[in-house]
Amino acid sequence: MNKTVAFLALAGIASAGFGQTATFVNAGFEQTCFFCGGPFPEGWHSPGNDQIAKQRFVGDGASPAFFPVGTPNAITPRTGNAVASIGTYGSGGFEGLTTDTVNFCYCNQSCTQACPAPFPFFDPFFDYTLGDVVVRGYYMIPANDPIVGDQVGIKVNVKVGFQDVATTEVLNISGHTNGQWTPIEIIFPRSEIQQQYDCNRGAIPECGCNCVPNSPLPNHTKITFFRFAGDGTPTSGTVYFDDFTYQQLPSGPSCNDVDFNNDGSSFDPQDIDAFLSVFSEGPCIPETNTCDAIDFNNDGSLFDPCDIDSFLLAFSEGPCTLCGI
Repeated sequence: MNKTVAFLALAGIASAGFGQTATFVNAGFEQTCFFCGGPFPEGWHSPGNDQIAKQRFVGDGASPAFFPVGTPNAITPRTGNAVASIGTYGSGGFEGLTTDTVNFCYCNQSCTQACPAPFPFFDPFFDYTLGDVVVRGYYMIPANDPIVGDQVGIKVNVKVGFQDVATTEVLNISGHTNGQWTPIEIIFPRSEIQQQYDCNRGAIPECGCNCVPNSPLPNHTKITFFRFAGDGTPTSGTVYFDDFTYQQLPSGPSCNDVDFNNDGSSFDPQDIDAFLSVFSEGPCIPETNTCDAIDFNNDGSLFDPCDIDSFLLAFSEGPCTLCGI
């Protein structure tokens, strides 16, 4: 299971919002916030309304100037006329833009009429029946304004209501891209989402917050672009983002790892003993460890002999299947 650093709480979200928006709205940052009039792109929010994380566009009068795509030796969007920008005040901490903001009027993707209450988030829809979550896009850092002192990344939170049920992130970008748009991708495997969700809802004991409900199921995905270093760290530079996509891959078998007793050893015969013990409603082996849930293939069925077949096949370095070979 991927364990990530704690994230700062996001403020400014209307108490009524519990749903999600059908698609990834304004992933190219071309539209300006309809209700606030900027500086944020529509569908994106800076925690604390911090205007150092904002929309930039060709001809906005800010520095450095953005020029139309194709202008030689100039800073330009990758496509279109706008980008997202995250700067720094020079003393570390968190700066970012997130989809975790309330959508009042883009339910029909046009903002020509209000959404019905309770208002949804701009977070794109998460389909519990589908597979891995994939976020792709581009970032750019000018050579004369490199990221120094902190790092840039993307965080993905699968949620139900206001609660995170599973989280992953990449936080490893620094320096510069010589002003070139550079692809970035983060993949959140469905098996890892399931593992964290099971921990946090208590299906697997002693490995999560045990604070997430079993129903309703997770149904939206918060996406955050951010930069971070400890408070007081000297930081400088600016990063730009453009042309992002959100995708869930088709569903398929999504097995857990074979370290069933979570002792750090893979392909350990004791994991077979532990699996069969828990499957028979016995203790984890050794009893001091915390074993995974017995739904090894994550098909929703408990005490299913197919989980034994799937586990033994994976233990033999075979593929993940719903019921062995």
